[in-house]
Amino acid sequence: MESMEALARARALWSQIEPEMAGADAAWASGNAGRGRVGARRAAGMALAARLALEPRPEYGTSFMHHLNALADDSGAPPALREAAWRLSARPMPPHGFEVAPAPGLTPMTDARTIVAWVATARPDLTL
Repeated sequence: MESMEALARARALWSQIEPEMAGADAAWASGNAGRGRVGARRAAGMALAARLALEPRPEYGTSFMHHLNALADDSGAPPALREAAWRLSARPMPPHGFEVAPAPGLTPMTDARTIVAWVATARPDLTL
């Protein structure tokens, strides 16, 4: 069972995701793609950090970008999730291509929402 302190820290991170996503959406819509990507990365990283506060995995590192890179390399994660993390971490396409075809109109915020939804499903206690 997680400590109350870890749960409080995780929920504090979780509470920052929606404002970060709103900022990313607004930036993207106004033509500031760079700010949109950064906000999407931060939101996805916050979701991963919240889960890691409750389920530590040292191989996932300590920063949001470390978390995204680790998820991209995690063979135990579903392909669509790994590939969302791969795109958010700004890596070149893998030599073998992606296993899951990107949806039309895919944006960094779409990838971030995929990761956030995965964490929310795995850890519903974060969203209470």
